[in-house]
Amino acid sequence: MAMVSYKDQSSKITFLTLIKMIGVLALIAVVFIGGLKINEFLEMREMKVANAIFMVIWGVGVVSLFFAGVNWVVEQLPAHVTALIQPYLFVGPAIAILLWALAIPTLRTVVYSLMDADGANWIGLKEASAAGANYAPVIVQVLISALILIVLYLIVRTVEKRNIGGLAKNGVIFRSPALRGVLSFIAALCILVFPLIAAVRKINEANGLSVFPLFENYKFAFTDMQMLIVFRNNLLWLVFGTFFSVFFGLLIATLSDRTSHEKFFKTIIFMPMAISFVGAGVIFKFIYDYKGQGAQIGLLNAIIESFGGSPQAWLQVPFWNNFCLIIIMIWLQTGYCMVILSSAIKGISNDLLEAARIDGANEFQIFFRIICPVISGAIIAVTTTVAIFSLKTFDIVRSMTGGQYGTNVIANEFFNQRFLYYNKGRASAIAVVLLILVIPVMIMNLRQFNERKAF
Repeated sequence: MAMVSYKDQSSKITFLTLIKMIGVLALIAVVFIGGLKINEFLEMREMKVANAIFMVIWGVGVVSLFFAGVNWVVEQLPAHVTALIQPYLFVGPAIAILLWALAIPTLRTVVYSLMDADGANWIGLKEASAAGANYAPVIVQVLISALILIVLYLIVRTVEKRNIGGLAKNGVIFRSPALRGVLSFIAALCILVFPLIAAVRKINEANGLSVFPLFENYKFAFTDMQMLIVFRNNLLWLVFGTFFSVFFGLLIATLSDRTSHEKFFKTIIFMPMAISFVGAGVIFKFIYDYKGQGAQIGLLNAIIESFGGSPQAWLQVPFWNNFCLIIIMIWLQTGYCMVILSSAIKGISNDLLEAARIDGANEFQIFFRIICPVISGAIIAVTTTVAIFSLKTFDIVRSMTGGQYGTNVIANEFFNQRFLYYNKGRASAIAVVLLILVIPVMIMNLRQFNERKAF
């Protein structure tokens, strides 16, 4: 006889079950709030070790209790309600954490980028009020432009649904999502954005104000001479750091695959991955160390001096000192690239390689015409990942030079503006610029993973 579950027999919740459900939810709430109170108590007493141990145990325990307890509560509900709620039980907390820890801070950063150094007032608002600037016509213009866009959208939807003139059936305008998006973007620019910019500019110029005061922080980010040097340095990291990390990773992965000591060589190359960026910075600081007069303790200068050369202050030579820092990233990331690419190379069929050799292809032809095209997906994924690291680089520069001697990068300049100069507006604008630079690379990476069915 087939077993019949509780839900098959009855979809009603008994009073005792309801009490249990409330008790489980109450227990979760008590454990969560109690843990926060204990954390506050330990912080007040400055018991750092005990607090760290407690947070690890409590964090894992409360998450396990939440999922187990809430899942049990949901399973006591009628079957159709359980089927509706249960998927969101596991996805919901992840979405909430993303919103709380990523989306909301991003929006706040964008808002702060339009504010003054203290993050208290919109840039130019006080000056506009003092000058008596009247932006009421601009607001009216925005409302009218938005209304026009809505009417145009409704007209397009009507044409699509009723197939007026056969446009929806035979034309490409309404059937192509890409073309529809381009036309919508152009319409928004022509009807809303450009007229808005012209109106605001006219009012500001008439009152002797800056043309677009809200974007002063972005103006600083893209016009200040020191910021231009920062962007140049990040470009160097992006191009040379990414290229040579992937190049050496691919080279070592290919060559080590043909040796009898493959594991040994790969272990040596991968070992720097276990070192933090700050730790690697400290190591290379001793390598590049320069003492001026007297014996050199820096490895590189000691070697140069032993051959009769003159020691150099490698980290203080403008422009070229950036490459001294980029070498550290290459040393760290080559192992990562090697492991991923080596795995991809091992996935190539030996029959395919042997067939190419039988057809007369030499090793260079096999590498460039067979191996590289076959593992192109892995190469793109590795390249985009390392590119994101290079754009976000901070630890190496901070620990080696502090951004001095022309080595500053975007992340370090953000740190300086926020925590040294206490300028929230400029720091936020720099963070938004960094986000804009990283997003296209992340999209490429996600698309590549999607094509490889990694998700």
